[in-house]
Amino acid sequence: MATLDLISAGLTSVRQGQNRISGAASDIARAALPVDPVAATAQPAQPATGQAAASTPVETARPVNLVDSLVELQQGRQQAEAGASVIDTADEVLGTLLDVTA
Repeated sequence: MATLDLISAGLTSVRQGQNRISGAASDIARAALPVDPVAATAQPAQPATGQAAASTPVETARPVNLVDSLVELQQGRQQAEAGASVIDTADEVLGTLLDVTA
């Protein structure tokens, strides 16, 4: 049914918007951190075992452009809102179809 495809497309759009927002927000938060070359190469250790907590180091030394991150944040918000509007419209259409056939 086409209505279920619309709901699925809306959910996909909301999820992509959320991922975009999350990435932009982490970039913005990372921009506020001071650059520490020692911390950029260090791997955190697990308290219980003393072994490395992550198998790959976290990249914190990458430069962040705040303007691009803020634009990405707004685009993610708009994408999530557009997906929510698609879901609302598909829900209304499905409700109308059910009312007509009942």
